[in-house]
Amino acid sequence: MVSKCPKCGRTVPEDSVYCPYCGYGIKPSAKTTQVWAGGTLMIVASIVALIFFILSINALIGIYSWYPPGIAQIWIVYDQMLTIFSFMGFLFGLSAGILSLTRRRYKLTMMFAIMCTLSGACAWIVSMVIPFASMWYSFYNYFLPLVVLPAAGTALIFPRKAEFTR
Repeated sequence: MVSKCPKCGRTVPEDSVYCPYCGYGIKPSAKTTQVWAGGTLMIVASIVALIFFILSINALIGIYSWYPPGIAQIWIVYDQMLTIFSFMGFLFGLSAGILSLTRRRYKLTMMFAIMCTLSGACAWIVSMVIPFASMWYSFYNYFLPLVVLPAAGTALIFPRKAEFTR
């Protein structure tokens, strides 16, 4: 049996959950595992950002005992920036994850998911400009956990607007 998409008017198979042409949710009550996986990735990204936040707070507290005052003053700027970006990543990632798992407020979920990804990207950029930074170290320790995780979660949530309320 064949039906028509209410949004674009094209013919779609009867068992379709989404229109293969425009992505409109033909059966919005049908939930996919993609939104659940995306929300879970956002929660994991927020936990990673929380770990970075705790580590950067520890660095801020101990920086003057680790380095001479002149060097510590240079490093404290980077640690403050990492602290701010990791805390923002934690808040945005947790919010996006919770909203995604409850499938509420698609636009707000996407805004928080994108902001989590951007805050991770900012932390990664800071990690690359730190004196004596290594590109591989920055890639493995900052880019993969702080940028790739939330970006993958965002990519999984994005095409599933029909599963959200409002």
